[in-house]
Amino acid sequence: MGFTVEGFLLVLARVSGLFLSAPIFSSRQMPAQVKIILVLALSAMMAYFLPITQGVEIANPLYMLGAVVMEVLVGYTIGLVAYMLFAAIQLAGQMMDMQMGFAIVNVIDPQSGMQIPLMGNLTQAIALLFYLAVNGHHYLLQAVAQSYRVIPVLGMKLEGAFYQSLFSIGAEMFVIALKVSAPLVVAILISDVAMGFIARTVPQMNVFIVGLPLKILMGLGCLLLMLPVYLWLFDMLFSRFFAYVDGMMGLMR
Repeated sequence: MGFTVEGFLLVLARVSGLFLSAPIFSSRQMPAQVKIILVLALSAMMAYFLPITQGVEIANPLYMLGAVVMEVLVGYTIGLVAYMLFAAIQLAGQMMDMQMGFAIVNVIDPQSGMQIPLMGNLTQAIALLFYLAVNGHHYLLQAVAQSYRVIPVLGMKLEGAFYQSLFSIGAEMFVIALKVSAPLVVAILISDVAMGFIARTVPQMNVFIVGLPLKILMGLGCLLLMLPVYLWLFDMLFSRFFAYVDGMMGLMR
């Protein structure tokens, strides 16, 4: 073990890739100066303590450039798998908003800098708090440190199994979003059916004026009741996606 400039640059590339995609680390709320200091400090510590193995000897600057690009891709992939879960939870919030009538109201998400619906912002904030509570950001840093045991420098291989697994995780995003939003969507659907019967039996009632606040009330009440279930669900989902991170590292070697 020892510090070398070459090893530091390679670790710097892999850690930088993680900071480009991982939740919290890629947040726009974190100043760029703080990110740079964190990346440099973490890379210096890892370069000193980690045994950095090389799958192919770096014999010229062209090999070094290729190694840097591959290291960034490894770190980016590790962070991307974790970010997919947050994208699924945000999509679930968007489905909730469409049913509650909040689809027209958008707010700026401080994590991505994009406009997302109100419930999407709420569910993502809950997921971020749970992510920090279970030390998910520490796990990703640990995954990068341990990735050198599995994926040496210039040893990454992107075969068919890697792409198939990545697409499967992407498809699972939509299944997770549907499961998270299902209780609220079903509750509002029942209220819509009830308002439909009321509209047929009491034509004088303005169903639109009554139905809109009713759907909001039903949605918020259902969300309040489902919060303990969501905490249990998030615990299970984070455990599953952390296992996906380990699996993706195994498919890149």
